[in-house]
Amino acid sequence: MEFEDIQVIWNSEHDEPLYGVNEEGLHNTLINKSKQFRRVIFWQTFQTFCGCTIAITAIAGLILLNAFGVLGDIGSSRALYGWEIAALLVALLCWLQFGLSVYLGNRQQKKNGEKHDTTSLRDDLDKEINCTKYQINTRSQIMLGFVPPYIGSTLLIIIVFGVSGISYWAIVPVVVVMATALIIESRCQRRFVEQKITPILHELETLREKLTAPQHEATALVGSKNSTGL
Repeated sequence: MEFEDIQVIWNSEHDEPLYGVNEEGLHNTLINKSKQFRRVIFWQTFQTFCGCTIAITAIAGLILLNAFGVLGDIGSSRALYGWEIAALLVALLCWLQFGLSVYLGNRQQKKNGEKHDTTSLRDDLDKEINCTKYQINTRSQIMLGFVPPYIGSTLLIIIVFGVSGISYWAIVPVVVVMATALIIESRCQRRFVEQKITPILHELETLREKLTAPQHEATALVGSKNSTGL
């Protein structure tokens, strides 16, 4: 956010504080910054939905292949056991819950944005601040949010290993890798919040404070100078 657009001008000849704010320039800057930020969020959400689609399709496909009796005829694979079908259903529910939570969160954000569907700078600032706070709150709980899809992915890999005849001892490193990936994902998201999103929030809140600062302070200062004869 280019805060050089906010200008505090002191006229030394007349000893009068003059506050000039280029609101049009600020508004254009805010819109451009907002587009850049939303573009990043859009691609992250798009990747999330792509991951959900791939995982759900793989799980559903495995269940359907087993239901039609095709799974046991593919290479050295075998049909699914009862507990494996149950595990796949749990994995499917995990991914559906994750995708639905992301979808509902984005939908709620759009509804909140519609409440500020105006062209004023202050209303757009409030909308962007609310959106940024939502992103921070969501990513601060990223560990809990990503538990369901990681559980779903782990179950899917375990079932695929079992059906393919791979030793169940191979499950141990898989679980370790998935747990490590969850921790790394959580740290990356927190770093993204600290280095990217939080500074944006601070800039937006600072800008709003400057715009909504009571103008009577300047008037009071001028009156005080005039009364003292300065």
